[in-house]
Amino acid sequence: MMRIFLMATLGTLTAFAPPAHAQQAGETRLVVRPSPAVPATPTPDQQAAVLERFARARDNLVALREGRRSVSDLSPQELQDVLDYDRRVRGDYPDTRGAKQQCIDDEFRRAGGRPSALARQVIALKCRN
Repeated sequence: MMRIFLMATLGTLTAFAPPAHAQQAGETRLVVRPSPAVPATPTPDQQAAVLERFARARDNLVALREGRRSVSDLSPQELQDVLDYDRRVRGDYPDTRGAKQQCIDDEFRRAGGRPSALARQVIALKCRN
């Protein structure tokens, strides 16, 4: 009778025990979360606001060039909008190249755009960081 009790008890204990692989030290658990929601397309009101800001920046830039307004008349946001608008119109985007790439580009320009193999090696040595 005692033997049946022990076997029954061991059976319930193993039924509630975590699996052997979960008891290993240093186990990492993978947590899966849903991806963030995809941003919705802008509403007509948001599109109108962007176009209005764009038109205001254009008008402010024209007024600045004609002398009807001065830079001190603009709010910081208006000034930033004018600078962004001017940059986009001229195609002058911020330079995101690293120092090494700028050095290489400058040296290639100095060499006439088509340096020889030896000149390329010299440029590589000169521009390494």
